[in-house]
Amino acid sequence: MPPGQKKRSRVDLLQQDEERLVHLYYSHFAQHHNILVPRSRFGSQNYPPYLKAVVYLIGSQFTPGCKSTALHTTAHTLLQGTHDPNLYLVQALLLHTIALHARGDRVDALSQLSRASDMAIQLGLNLRHAAIAYGGQDALLQECVRRTWWELYVVDGFFAAIHRRTGFKSNTVPLEAALPCEESDYRDGMSHPPSLTVEQFDARFFLDAPPGFSSACYRVEAIRILARVLALSPTTNEGPDDLQSIDNAIRAWRLHLVDSKAAMTDCFGRIDNVMLQAFAFIHSATIVLHFPRSELLLRVPSATNIECASRMTPEFPTSAQHASKAIAASKDISDLATMQGSDNSPLLVCGLVFGCIVQLSACSAHGHSCLIQHRDRVALMTAGVFKPASTEHSNDESLSGANSLGLHDAGIDVDAMLKELSDFDLFPPGVAADDSIFDFASFAGRQSGYGLVADTICKD
Repeated sequence: MPPGQKKRSRVDLLQQDEERLVHLYYSHFAQHHNILVPRSRFGSQNYPPYLKAVVYLIGSQFTPGCKSTALHTTAHTLLQGTHDPNLYLVQALLLHTIALHARGDRVDALSQLSRASDMAIQLGLNLRHAAIAYGGQDALLQECVRRTWWELYVVDGFFAAIHRRTGFKSNTVPLEAALPCEESDYRDGMSHPPSLTVEQFDARFFLDAPPGFSSACYRVEAIRILARVLALSPTTNEGPDDLQSIDNAIRAWRLHLVDSKAAMTDCFGRIDNVMLQAFAFIHSATIVLHFPRSELLLRVPSATNIECASRMTPEFPTSAQHASKAIAASKDISDLATMQGSDNSPLLVCGLVFGCIVQLSACSAHGHSCLIQHRDRVALMTAGVFKPASTEHSNDESLSGANSLGLHDAGIDVDAMLKELSDFDLFPPGVAADDSIFDFASFAGRQSGYGLVADTICKD
């Protein structure tokens, strides 16, 4: 057997190809969804084949000339096999959920997420003792267990918002697991990462000198607030006290950020990708809370087709206030597009789409007087989302087995994602082609290099 080559796996990857895909996974993806052991311990962790297959699949998204068809098939086949419930399987299912979501495969993504949620709850990953039960005396593995639960909670919650659900499984059980530590501490293999609870985080408002909380804590809290939004009635005239309470929670979340978290950069001035997601989630929560209760829906053609809009009346006194808050949140999301790096989490992409939808609706409501500012913000957000994959990683090497595998680029399928997002109650289907908003969205699509953006957002 030639040097550097080992017995071929069922996807015919050479050892150097597997190492390359693992490197790509950690370089481009783990910084957004960091639940596996740090890169230095991956090789010695003895992960099962189905988890490695998902890592290879995700890594393949970040190199040109590398397709994921064979890798996708292998990962799916291995995950469908008979396995006893275990931590590694939960991690594999969760990571596969994100990969499927990025490919625009809604049905399979939701199916895998449901399996992961059920299994995590069955294993008790949400409970206080889980870290020791599954991580033993290894502090890093204990942190890995905690991160797995909270990553599941975050993905489960944001998917609920994307797919218009009023709740999610991970939010129906006690949240006893300690919150994740800072990303840099985990990557560096800190032997004793701090373990703070949800209760301690909630008490930060009343402490003279609260302990330092990681970016992951704020990310989790943003999803907890979003969960409260989803549980509200979609009508504008019910539960005003609950609505105000959630609005206050959103404001408090932002007001009590320390300077480093508010700046969304780490101690070295680098973009804090976890805080970037946290801000996207809190702005999305604001939009989901206020946009369906605003006057914006009433100004858009075919708004009567939307269930929540059909129950609204233009004379409702707070409608304009809701519109103002939704638009402000969409502007805040557009500002995130100026900070993001070359690689983005699919969840952040969905947050930017939320912002685009509100800006497009605001353009229709405000008319030509505000056309330029809305157009520029949508152009900014679409530029941050729709980047041709062939130019994103042009310096990456192709895998040594690329030709034999028939590999091709398989980045985030934003067209498919937007097709799913077009079903939201946040934006009406069937906008006429001669309406001003259609031309505006077409411009945004041309600016981003994706002419189908307008069609995807504006049609059914």
